Amino acid sequence: MKVLGICCGRKNGNTEILMKEAFKAIEAKCGAECNFVRLQEAEIRSCVGCESCMINHLKGNWDFRCVHKNGSDHFYFIEQLMREADAIIVSAPAYNLLPPGILIRFMNKLHASGNYRDVVHKEHKIGATFTLGGTDWTNYTLTAANMLTMELVGAYDAVVDKCHFDFVPGVGAIVLEEDMLARIRKLGENVADALMEKANGQTPAYRGEAGLCPDCHSSFLEKRADGWYCPQCLTKATLTWANGELEVSFTPEEQAKNRWSPAGQEVHDNNIRKGHMKAAGGKDIIAAKRKEYAEYKDAVALPELVKE
Repeated sequence: MKVLGICCGRKNGNTEILMKEAFKAIEAKCGAECNFVRLQEAEIRSCVGCESCMINHLKGNWDFRCVHKNGSDHFYFIEQLMREADAIIVSAPAYNLLPPGILIRFMNKLHASGNYRDVVHKEHKIGATFTLGGTDWTNYTLTAANMLTMELVGAYDAVVDKCHFDFVPGVGAIVLEEDMLARIRKLGENVADALMEKANGQTPAYRGEAGLCPDCHSSFLEKRADGWYCPQCLTKATLTWANGELEVSFTPEEQAKNRWSPAGQEVHDNNIRKGHMKAAGGKDIIAAKRKEYAEYKDAVALPELVKE
């Protein structure tokens, strides 16, 4: 069994130390081979929004990857490690409420991963997520990182644990926080247990702290015109007031329409197809208008950078 860690923190910093502590627990419990990539040191070329990968994949051409060819950055090297892994752990520090931009950039490239997403949707990997902040300015960090974990392993119900820690600003200061180290060892043990269960033909269950949403375990709600939704899963919630407290629940019928479910994925793909069909029908209008906007004003010229 193989476990891959995707670490977005600094070299030998708090998140990396926590990743290694989780690895120790995994190795002790199930003997899995554990390795990690330091994403901050990787070159990940930005998605340019060309839609080439999406258009090809909707046509069934899974061989197409990206206009940024294999070898032009580290994305496909890391993707190959993901393909070989039985479990993936994502870790990230908080940068102003959010995980580092390199993690978002990495997530943006997933559409260019050939049939990877199709493969993990059919055969889920085991996933886990942990994040860390120097203060409590961390609100979206775990949620965003956990969404990436779900994408990497194929489904939210394949993520078996997630946790977040606040108020550890000092480099390496996590070693002073025994309760946090104990919690991350528990995360590692949970991953190991899930790996062993899966190897024995069982379906691992989520072992982390429960959130409002029963699917992604997020505690966020989004108000829309027709009600309240989990913003990640787009599952409509039922809100009731009882005994002086707000109660949130999700019916099985609404959960079945989760955006990550087969039904939700089909709606998503069909909406993309409709958008491209509309654009194809209005291509002459689009070409004329784009020319008009291109001639209106150009961007501010950027100065040349000093070479290091």
